[in-house]
Amino acid sequence: MSFNKKVFLISPFLLAISSFSMACMKDPENIRNQVKDTITANGLAKTKVMSLYTNCVLRVKDNTPNKLTLKSSKTANSDNEAEKSMYWYRGMEIKEYQTFDKNRNEKISCVQENSFCGIAPQFTYSQSYLTNKKPGVVIEFKTEKAGWLYNDFTTKHKCKTKAEGGGTYGLGVTGTSASCDSAYKQRGIGNIFNEWLSKNKVQAQVAYVLLKKQKK
Repeated sequence: MSFNKKVFLISPFLLAISSFSMACMKDPENIRNQVKDTITANGLAKTKVMSLYTNCVLRVKDNTPNKLTLKSSKTANSDNEAEKSMYWYRGMEIKEYQTFDKNRNEKISCVQENSFCGIAPQFTYSQSYLTNKKPGVVIEFKTEKAGWLYNDFTTKHKCKTKAEGGGTYGLGVTGTSASCDSAYKQRGIGNIFNEWLSKNKVQAQVAYVLLKKQKK
């Protein structure tokens, strides 16, 4: 019994060491160190990006002298038209994503800003917004079912999509709300979308990360 107690007391310490040093054990040690250093250098060490890499959900896609990209193994990363899409995407630059992470993925900050603040049903379109000069994170928003968001915003409340990216909605002050019926025009579709996020009616996940590497 005393032996078992000692094991019980020591094991949390060992687990703490293990979780600290692990990163994604599917990658070689030199790659793990590069990824962790790059995530940290881009200001994302305390965000979900680091824990998702540690747990091997985010996997290395590109690793060049100038950039690192990570792609989730648990998101749909789909390209659809607005009418049929269950998943929606937004490319967030670093500062916006840091705020989104601090808000526990429940509030998109640009909703309150004088900007378009778009979401699109096409992953590749949203992904293209991130570059070495504009590193950041693509967030995937999962809705109830295919066509659910379009049915609410457009069919029920007359909000118009922008043609690009499969049909985008602007959640910001200069976005889509002005084209909606009086109820949604007054409330603002960005505020409505944030309410859905806070109530878990729409779920957000990190789908893709593009980070700039620091020149040595």
